[in-house]
Amino acid sequence: MDKVELLRYLSGSNFFHLLSNGELKLYILLLASADDIDVSCKINFREIEKIGRRLTALRKLKSSMASLERYGLASFEKFEEWPHGELKFKLKRPSGLKAVKGE
Repeated sequence: MDKVELLRYLSGSNFFHLLSNGELKLYILLLASADDIDVSCKINFREIEKIGRRLTALRKLKSSMASLERYGLASFEKFEEWPHGELKFKLKRPSGLKAVKGE
């Protein structure tokens, strides 16, 4: 997975300016912790807390997740043991981004 290419695509997308700072931070954190696109991954809520306490309020986190899903950047499978567990997710290949050879 070319993480830099995903960030370049995102920054040039029509919806980039619609994402809040919290949504961008969450996406970058998910991107950094993901192994690949369309592969089930998980992240500990303590890691999410490191990017900002406001994001970790359950309501705010769910709102950021819904936004990332709406723009086709990620899908979220489930929460486990909020607030001390983990979040299961998959990064998605945005529809406008072509696959790179070798993926």
